[in-house]
Amino acid sequence: MRGWVTPGSEIGVVSGFVLKMIRGSVTLTQADLAERLCVDISTVQGWETGKRPLTALRAADLLRLKTRLITLGAAPSVVVTLQDAVEADGILSMAISAGDRPVGADMNPLGAAVHRRSLVNMITWPFTGISPLPLRELSQAPGRGPVAKRPTLAHTDQTRFFDHLLATVGNRDAVCSPVLRRQAMYLLGFDHRPTSTQWLAAEHERAFKVATPTTDLPGGIAARSATLALARRGDSEPLRHFIKTTLSSEQHAAANLAYWAYWLGEINELYADDTYLIAAADDHTWSGSRVATHLLAHLDNPVHSPININSMWTLVLAKPDLLKRHHNLRAQTQKRVEQALDAGFTGQTRDELINLRCAVQLADR
Repeated sequence: MRGWVTPGSEIGVVSGFVLKMIRGSVTLTQADLAERLCVDISTVQGWETGKRPLTALRAADLLRLKTRLITLGAAPSVVVTLQDAVEADGILSMAISAGDRPVGADMNPLGAAVHRRSLVNMITWPFTGISPLPLRELSQAPGRGPVAKRPTLAHTDQTRFFDHLLATVGNRDAVCSPVLRRQAMYLLGFDHRPTSTQWLAAEHERAFKVATPTTDLPGGIAARSATLALARRGDSEPLRHFIKTTLSSEQHAAANLAYWAYWLGEINELYADDTYLIAAADDHTWSGSRVATHLLAHLDNPVHSPININSMWTLVLAKPDLLKRHHNLRAQTQKRVEQALDAGFTGQTRDELINLRCAVQLADR
């Protein structure tokens, strides 16, 4: 990180907060943990507050820390989230350090690989207060005084982070790295300032003046990110337009499912850019059960329900044996579809829910 972060400006608020939650899960005080790690208590305090960021640890030392936490009783599935937390802190540090100055596409970690949900949830946690799924059942670590509910960033740091995203999406060099621009654009959707809203609205208008060609699968995913960002800000019309036009293409619909599979970890390999969609759209090795479980859990999400319902219907079409092979998934689909129908959806979204209901009935035979 030192190549593009001002010395002394690294932060560790996300990884420090995760470490504190892991410590709480094994009911250790800071002094207890320091003793078991054979370090000074000030070191543990520095890690947890972010004043001595875990991003500054050598890879070997971070590995030893994770190993020791597991031997102390922490769940491995929780400890592995430290890696995403450290990476999130690295990205936050870079953006905050750069502020309104863009960082070259070849040096910006936002464009180094296609992000998964696990990492993005870590990056956005300080802004949304929504903790990553593996951490939601953990108790807070023992301590004194008020207990923070999430990693905290100073207002000036939040401003600098979003300033950097705006500088990135508007930078000419970002055109050379579509995944950098797309991921910066997606994160910009968490900025509540009018300048970001206006930029995203203008981007949507620009993107949809020309329909995305059926062969431009990465372009479709870029449009997807833009419309989801706008939907998060309360403008759902662009998302509905995207579903009606772009996702009506069989190629783009398949790429959308492939992106879901990658986002949720059903496609294991890590990719550097969105061109993987060209091959992944025809890849039938992933089962779809993880994608289906996620979509059903969020079927009535007030922001993303149109694309979640559309994606679930497309998934059932693409993998017709999915509901037949998984009884529990079939029962969950029936339950969630009926709940969604009662919610009063109209138009194409309601038609897709009715189609899903029929698919469940056919799978039951």
